[in-house]
Amino acid sequence: MIAIEIYIHASGGFQMDEELQKIGSRVKAARLAKHMTQMQLAEAADISVSFLSNIENGRQSMNLRALIAISDALGVSSDSLIRDIPRDATRITEEIGVELASFTLKEREAMLQIVQLMKQTKEERDGTQGE
Repeated sequence: MIAIEIYIHASGGFQMDEELQKIGSRVKAARLAKHMTQMQLAEAADISVSFLSNIENGRQSMNLRALIAISDALGVSSDSLIRDIPRDATRITEEIGVELASFTLKEREAMLQIVQLMKQTKEERDGTQGE
């Protein structure tokens, strides 16, 4: 198995515990954003609840297999769990697409109408209608 390893650089680098805590916080934030319990995520990722708890609390590292299983279960990129990635327009658009993928055609049409109404309201408020 391939393990995720964090190296301490001679020129100051970073601490393993600190990085594990950051990764754990990102896992927990992603889980909560999906309204999942630890048990639900552990089952979906085929890991134990205690292992997940240790990851979220920065007490344990994970191997690549666990990272991929967790990110897949959460519907997020492994990258976003390992490092802090600012959300840009492209990433937000991708996330919207992922969320909409689970909608029926009728639900997608309703969401499109909502977005169009939001755009129209913004344009009216900003006085930029038709630009």
